[in-house]
Amino acid sequence: MSQAGVEAAGRDWGLFARAAGYGAATAFALFYALHFGVGVSPRQASGVAFPLAALPFAVGLMGWSGVLLSGDAVEGFSRELGISDTWTAESGRQAMALVIAFGAGGMAGAAIAGAPYGV
Repeated sequence: MSQAGVEAAGRDWGLFARAAGYGAATAFALFYALHFGVGVSPRQASGVAFPLAALPFAVGLMGWSGVLLSGDAVEGFSRELGISDTWTAESGRQAMALVIAFGAGGMAGAAIAGAPYGV
């Protein structure tokens, strides 16, 4: 397949940092919304915020490995059937890497939000 996309131009590390930052801010806000807004204990808020942040991380890991293993085949198959001319294996890997960065940032944000409470 062609190498004219992300792999030839280089990675946009700022994009990954922004995705991680959005994940951290989302989990941090969720923790404090649950703790102060709803009134649950910090342990319960952490028990919700951290797993919800871990979910996109896990989905991204599974999706990235799936794209890594079969992305070229899916790309060729979708072009043969005329389903999509724009989807490439490298764009699929980048999308999954963004989901992983969002989830990792969210897990860090939930951990940082719970740290003052010892959870």
